[in-house]
Amino acid sequence: MHLHRAQPLEKKALCGDDLVATGALAMVEQTHPMRNGVIHNMDAMQEIWDYALCERLPALVETSGGGTARWRYEDGLEWLQERPLLLSEPPNMSLRQRCDLLELFFEKYGLSAIQTVQQGILSLFANGTERGVVVECGEGLSHCTPVFDGFVLATAQRVVGVAGRAVTERLGQVLRHQQPHRRYQRRVPTGSGTSAMSHASWLFHDMNTLQQIKERYCFVARQKNGLEDRLTRETSALHRDCVLPDGTSCRLGPERFAAPEVLFNTQEIGHESDGITTALWKSIEAADIDVRAALYENIILSGGSTLLPGFGERLQQEMKSFYLTEKLNGDPARMAWCPIRVKEPQRRQHMVYMGGALLAELSQDQPERWLSRSAYGEGGTSAIIARYHATD
Repeated sequence: MHLHRAQPLEKKALCGDDLVATGALAMVEQTHPMRNGVIHNMDAMQEIWDYALCERLPALVETSGGGTARWRYEDGLEWLQERPLLLSEPPNMSLRQRCDLLELFFEKYGLSAIQTVQQGILSLFANGTERGVVVECGEGLSHCTPVFDGFVLATAQRVVGVAGRAVTERLGQVLRHQQPHRRYQRRVPTGSGTSAMSHASWLFHDMNTLQQIKERYCFVARQKNGLEDRLTRETSALHRDCVLPDGTSCRLGPERFAAPEVLFNTQEIGHESDGITTALWKSIEAADIDVRAALYENIILSGGSTLLPGFGERLQQEMKSFYLTEKLNGDPARMAWCPIRVKEPQRRQHMVYMGGALLAELSQDQPERWLSRSAYGEGGTSAIIARYHATD
């Protein structure tokens, strides 16, 4: 989730389509209010919520303007009053952070009720099941969340400190090392309020450009230092020409799979956390033995970073390798009984939203699932703590 803030001359924040419409991508400073799934810039985050909840959401619900419609903030805030809201949350959200968040939403937006649900539960719900383990890999956070009969197995959850943004940053590092000569011109504001082509910057520092390259050209190798590595060194079979924003092109080779490798081998960028596969294995093994079979056979991918070609195949291959070694004593003849199944839903980049939309609709008449404004008004923070203390 990004906020693009104009340079000091304009003092204006732009979100989403408003930024794209200006064509001013080179004129703005980007702010990332969230890191590793946690809010670190509340002021910027509130500007995004104001835009999404008060300007865009009521327009999409009440008018036929489609994606371009928007309301005045004041009108949208009035529309939002006394409406319930379901919030998804990552597994690493603390009780204190949850209290701060719910207080803000009740006090600022006047919501009638709020329900918070972990992202893993919502992803499974969107798949029509209440048993399985969700491997969520978005932009800022990756985590493995085992769920059984609709309840998160909290002690078995595992968080990975590497996700899509780390892949994008790694891609930039690799490209800058491989092609250090490449620069591009970027417009910057001058003291008179105009702009000029006066600033030379490394093209491969631009996160928007890197994001586009990653989504279009990157993939996950079947294994580290495997066939793909040999093919790029000895042939041009995996090389691709990439057209850059300045109109020039560059040749992409091993960079295409070197960047996503950090998801599976986090030590390549100095992280101490386990890679995705190791975290998943430890998550399932930390669950009670009676439920592990249900988890092994229902591994659900969720989040935009899992769309990288080869992600699911690599995960399943490495999980089976773990299973062969740890459970079958290395006997491949027994692999026919291996229960591991990695599932790749088509719209997995939207799984959390889809599950949330469905659950919010189905639970409208279930007041026990919601923290009401009246309960919050009577107890304040104590009401939030009383409701959620058992889950932390």
